[in-house]
Amino acid sequence: MAKLRHLAFCCKDPKAVAEFLHKAFDLEILYYTDPPGVAVLSDGDINFTLLPESFAEHDPVAWHFGLEMTPEEIEARRPVFDELGIKLHEGVRDGRPVELFLHTPEGHRIDLAPFWPTKKGQSRRQQQYRSWANAAPWERGEGPRAEDSAVQPV
Repeated sequence: MAKLRHLAFCCKDPKAVAEFLHKAFDLEILYYTDPPGVAVLSDGDINFTLLPESFAEHDPVAWHFGLEMTPEEIEARRPVFDELGIKLHEGVRDGRPVELFLHTPEGHRIDLAPFWPTKKGQSRRQQQYRSWANAAPWERGEGPRAEDSAVQPV
């Protein structure tokens, strides 16, 4: 069963927002990336990723969430996704946990991954990426996004 493990929000200053959330709510800062200035926090169960506004150049969404699913669970859901007309996109190959992502009919992004860092000392990627059929080069971080991609802006 899919488990909610990741919430992501675009911010003007992810590091400042991370410091605020840490002080206000005792959320643990797991790590920062520079560049592009991402901050990753956790309450011990949920990964909170604060993204710079430049994330919109990759995917025009101000927020998204992620579900923890094994590759086998994802494959088992593929017929359901096909029936719903949902296209799976291969996750970018830059160290983020994202194995695949999809968009709801209204354009909301959902990341799927077998692991999300939620504990101190955990970092980005914990296992090898799996190759998924029919992934476009931009979905692997290998080039610009295709104008005719199935991803619809919100």
